[in-house]
Amino acid sequence: MARRKSFIQVPHGAIEKMCEALGCKKTAVYDALNYATDSELAVSIRKNALENYGGVKTSKLILN
Repeated sequence: MARRKSFIQVPHGAIEKMCEALGCKKTAVYDALNYATDSELAVSIRKNALENYGGVKTSKLILN
């Protein structure tokens, strides 16, 4: 069975910039961009990634 996994891809160096701007750790950014968390901070990180840091929402097929 296959399923699609969504994530947000950002350019090289954007994660560090987002950490500085939002005052969070890399783990929080990675988890948010991979939709592993759904807190207010994660929603804010995803919104900023798409609007301010050149992020692109994409998905990939995961085979189980």
